[in-house]
Amino acid sequence: MKTPRDIAKENNESTYFTGKPCRRGHISNRRTSNYICIQCASEVYNKSDRDNYRFGNTFYRQFCQRQQAARQKDIPFTISFEEIEQPVYCPVLGIKLNYGWSGLNRRDDAKATIDKVIPELGYVSGNVFVISWKANKLKSNMTLDELQKIMNYIKDKTNG
Repeated sequence: MKTPRDIAKENNESTYFTGKPCRRGHISNRRTSNYICIQCASEVYNKSDRDNYRFGNTFYRQFCQRQQAARQKDIPFTISFEEIEQPVYCPVLGIKLNYGWSGLNRRDDAKATIDKVIPELGYVSGNVFVISWKANKLKSNMTLDELQKIMNYIKDKTNG
């Protein structure tokens, strides 16, 4: 005899219903992939995962993500986390840096980001600094020549 989960898997459904309470007493659908009660997932598991990410220092997580991406793209990555100076203020814009969670679906201009001064060199000592997200976005992969052209354009248009 097939269980409700077996039937749900055959029909490619993500949840199934047994009518029986879970170990916490909820009577709700369960995930086909791992048997977890949907209500438990939203009350217990998701909340604790979010809180662990939101309120901690997310900068180390960013470091690990950059390290993994560098490995995948064959970009040099020879620095350690301890080598990166973490200033209180952005050295480019002077705004106070935020090393924590910035909010759901939100870009925080003050978010601390890892910047490669010369992108082609990779994440090597002397080439990696912490600046704000806004400064990093403005800088992007711009060369000094491109920056000079933008400055000249602004000067010409503003009579400055």
